[in-house]
Amino acid sequence: MSWNKHEAVSYARSHAHHNSTGYCARAVAAAIRAGGLKIDGADAKNFWRSLEKAGFSKVYGTPIEGDVAVIDALPGAHQNGHACIYDESGTWYSDFKQNSLYPGQTYRNIQPKITLYRHY
Repeated sequence: MSWNKHEAVSYARSHAHHNSTGYCARAVAAAIRAGGLKIDGADAKNFWRSLEKAGFSKVYGTPIEGDVAVIDALPGAHQNGHACIYDESGTWYSDFKQNSLYPGQTYRNIQPKITLYRHY
């Protein structure tokens, strides 16, 4: 199957909730499937494995449309980390439309490691 990042982002945008439902990796995996790739779901902290198996590679620098960010887990209640997909106009989507790359204030305060993945 070929990768259609436009379809993936369109799916993420049209299925995004107003607030988190707690299923970011599941939502990003569904968007990736809508873009034409086979991918397994996982919790966000291990989502990199699913991404690499689906043909995504780590990248550095400015994100482009269809890039997926995997954010390390926070200490305490957010042990699963976070995953989201970029739309290239400045918005990140997971299970909800985010206000920034970090999905909430605690993430913005702590700023855990972010790894970007891209499918070529």
